[in-house]
Amino acid sequence: MTEAAAEIWFYHLESASVEETLPPLIEKCLDRGWRAHVLSPSTERLQALDGHLWTWKPNSWLPHHSPGSQEGHVAPIQLGDSQGEARAAEAVFLLDGASWGPLDGVSRVFVLFDGRDPDNVTHARQQWRVAKEAGLSPTYWRQGEDGRWAKNG
Repeated sequence: MTEAAAEIWFYHLESASVEETLPPLIEKCLDRGWRAHVLSPSTERLQALDGHLWTWKPNSWLPHHSPGSQEGHVAPIQLGDSQGEARAAEAVFLLDGASWGPLDGVSRVFVLFDGRDPDNVTHARQQWRVAKEAGLSPTYWRQGEDGRWAKNG
């Protein structure tokens, strides 16, 4: 039996920040029973997310492990700067220009990119081309004026 290819979803952030967009997406993945790996090459971003995920809204927390944690296999969410650290995650979140690696066992890749940053946009376009050339069917999501996300492709 052939394993289904991972879905690649691009989230074009224009008015919302990563801190506003990421937690609800992770929550939806956890509702599906998925483990998540959040990748960023920015140590500062990962440190900020480490605190933010515990307190992102009242009466809610997202159990996670910090980058390099030896107990990363325990919590359903892991923060890191390399996909090589991932432990059986069905969802991979790419921030700040991070790129995906092998997608074995991955159900969905979320590429969150800042539409106000030309370098982020350029990198996302390159990732889109790579996905298309690999025979994947990437999906583009854009936030409307009402704050809701709509699929545009």
